[in-house]
Amino acid sequence: MNQEKLQAAILHAEVESPKFLGEGAWHHAWKVEKDGRELVLRIPKDLVYGKPSEFNEEELTAEYASTELYYRSVNQAVKGAAPEFFQFHVSEKLSYTLESFAGKHIDLHKLTKAQAVETGKALGEIYRKTEEIPHGLDGFGYLHWTEKEGLRGSITGDVHRFLKEESEEHLSDYRELSEARLEFKDETISEALKLATELRARSFTKPLLSNQDASPENMLMNGIQICLIDPFPNIYYPRGMAGNFMNLYETFFIALSDTERYGKHRFADCADNLKGMADGFLAGYSTDDSRVQAEVRGEQLLQLLETAYSHFHLLSGKLPEEARIRYGDKNQIEKRLATLANELKALAASVVERLAGAVENSDAR
Repeated sequence: MNQEKLQAAILHAEVESPKFLGEGAWHHAWKVEKDGRELVLRIPKDLVYGKPSEFNEEELTAEYASTELYYRSVNQAVKGAAPEFFQFHVSEKLSYTLESFAGKHIDLHKLTKAQAVETGKALGEIYRKTEEIPHGLDGFGYLHWTEKEGLRGSITGDVHRFLKEESEEHLSDYRELSEARLEFKDETISEALKLATELRARSFTKPLLSNQDASPENMLMNGIQICLIDPFPNIYYPRGMAGNFMNLYETFFIALSDTERYGKHRFADCADNLKGMADGFLAGYSTDDSRVQAEVRGEQLLQLLETAYSHFHLLSGKLPEEARIRYGDKNQIEKRLATLANELKALAASVVERLAGAVENSDAR
């Protein structure tokens, strides 16, 4: 923790009474006061995943400006579901963000199963309603910033063609994985993946704003209001981010609970609540629309495939330190691949008929 940067930020932001809140992967955070309000001051860490953090003005400005956009959009959709005050400063000597203090972290270990489901449902509603807010940006994909163009999607061109090419990559990844690792070779997986890519091609209309970072670390409770912080926004097929949420809560966090990155959360000990949140999320996001549920489950299947595929490739060559922190050592990764193969088979078997029905209904429309 860099005390000089902290003191400089306190002076520059004109805040007082700092109380250390903790740290995430990228920032340290303090609770501070200004003009009678409680705020949170975040300062980038000097070391990120074991490596020195290098200053990049465009990347940091893009991160903070996209956070500002997402908070504004969420609050238009569900007032109070994101910090209502947010400002940032970026320079080589000093960078920080300042935002409303939005409550306490949700303790997954203390929730009842019913509370977990209701929490997930509220989150699903926030995601769905935020997608309805126009983002007003050009391009699609993750957000980039330049002094000339400001904030925009990092990818230009035909978004439908991009989605098609991405789908072809998913299927290619599965062929490579199943040929190299026989535990992944399964006719039902193959059929379900083809249906998932077909369904997304038929369902996608235009790129919308959504959030990839669905970590419980970034969900706070302010009274009875859930508040989302520290997002990773993108502009793309929104069902993909809903599917990402489902994969994280039903599989990813539980499977990686033995890693340095996630070990402190003891996700394996609250697996039932994580899965309850996923159930609630799908209900809140879909409003019980069976087609939307099929679309989300299809994207979840593709996300789970890529989780397994990335694990498979980590076994080749030297394991970078950042990967070891996130995923564990090669022995852990090897063992986890067997779990992921079983999860992929089970998910494919449970959704293949729903995917087929959704594709068939698309033909009928």
